[in-house]
Amino acid sequence: MPSGRGISRERDVQDLLESQDWVVARCAGSLGPFDLVALKLGKRPRLIEVKSTITPYSHFGPKDRADLRFASEMADAEPWLAWWPKHGKLHWLHGLDWPDYRAEKREDIPF
Repeated sequence: MPSGRGISRERDVQDLLESQDWVVARCAGSLGPFDLVALKLGKRPRLIEVKSTITPYSHFGPKDRADLRFASEMADAEPWLAWWPKHGKLHWLHGLDWPDYRAEKREDIPF
């Protein structure tokens, strides 16, 4: 369950994307692999995990990253981490740039 700051950051990222003409759905209270779904005409859909932790991957470990990549592959969407620490700026980290990408990439999608 996201903290108060985590929920606030999810809304901050949603507001920022909506100000850039994205349609955004927040998956409130989700226990799934992403917090936001972002859609925009002419762009690939994005499944976004939002973190406000001190480091980007401290609570976004290998299994969570693999799950988000897999969900993104199934939805033909891009996986993104929106990392926005408490006293810092927003950083967008694409799934291709996450640690251990090559080791975690699933090649055996059943369909």
